[in-house]
Amino acid sequence: MRRGRLKGPLGSHERPASPLGFRLVLAVFGAVVLLVGTVLAIVWAHSVPLAIVLGAGTLAACLNVYWVGRRLRHER
Repeated sequence: MRRGRLKGPLGSHERPASPLGFRLVLAVFGAVVLLVGTVLAIVWAHSVPLAIVLGAGTLAACLNVYWVGRRLRHER
């Protein structure tokens, strides 16, 4: 294993690509799905408990998107 700062571009042999980009895509997709589910629970199903649960999941997914974005920005 090499010591010191890695100098190659991201994705090269010296500095392999991080899975955080793909994780960000999955996090955004999950947040969008939960948001759509929350809206449908309110408008179509008229279910307040389901809307609360899905809304909490949406907030958690948005926090995950923020966290993964910060990690990705810090890595670059």
